[in-house]
Amino acid sequence: MEREIIFRALFILTLIAMMAIRLYYQSKILRDKKGIEIKEGSVSLIAGSIAALTSIVFGMEYIFFPGFFSFAYVLCYPDWIRWLGGFVLAGGIALLGVSHHHLGKNFHSLVVSKENQALVETGSYRWIRHPIYMAYLMNYLGGGLLSSNWVLTVVPVTMFAVLVAIRMGKEEKVMEEKFGQKYIEYEERTGRLLPRIKRGG
Repeated sequence: MEREIIFRALFILTLIAMMAIRLYYQSKILRDKKGIEIKEGSVSLIAGSIAALTSIVFGMEYIFFPGFFSFAYVLCYPDWIRWLGGFVLAGGIALLGVSHHHLGKNFHSLVVSKENQALVETGSYRWIRHPIYMAYLMNYLGGGLLSSNWVLTVVPVTMFAVLVAIRMGKEEKVMEEKFGQKYIEYEERTGRLLPRIKRGG
């Protein structure tokens, strides 16, 4: 019982941290509506909405009414997996914060082309092109493992992975059109979600 209280407290603290980061950086771009062309598709938005809605519903259930959706806890993850989930979640939140900091006003929650957009190559963007997507995949997975909830583990990760798979290609095409050869060279140096492994020889 004491361990469950610790796991729930960690879940709540990491949720607060993740929301604080997102809301802080989202608030910085609310007034920045000039010169923005939205390139988002409906399928990715639907997948992202399912991921977010599942996380909200089952996350709130875990916090306020643990066990209400009893079917979601039938797998009973061992403690070491739940601790692993906590570390993955903490890493995802750290990556989210660092990535948002370096992206600054170039951030947008949709696929867009911005008039005053800059190509960011610092911080986590030095090694990977989509660190915020990686951070959210880590957060969804870590939260599911930490809560020992198979629905929170599988559904948000799967739906967000669909969003990421659709969005990455679109975003990169938009960036190639905007920055040309400079972005193509950046793509050659970096990985999409994980750093590119340099082969010797």
